[in-house]
Amino acid sequence: MARETQYRAYIATCAQLIAESTAKFAGGKTLKQSYIDIIQRQSKQAMQPQKTKKEERSPEQIAADILDALHR
Repeated sequence: MARETQYRAYIATCAQLIAESTAKFAGGKTLKQSYIDIIQRQSKQAMQPQKTKKEERSPEQIAADILDALHR
């Protein structure tokens, strides 16, 4: 798994360098973050407990909503 992550980071960095060179030549924009920064941020967010919204509908309302969605 670590080798795969290293490989993906390497390939993404190469692609980023190519894209930046092309963007500079053509006057375009580039990403501000690297692939590894995005992956690390996502993994930190996944490890944090998610706040759950309290369900306020009754069981009958939930069932009616599901049936309504199925019949659309």
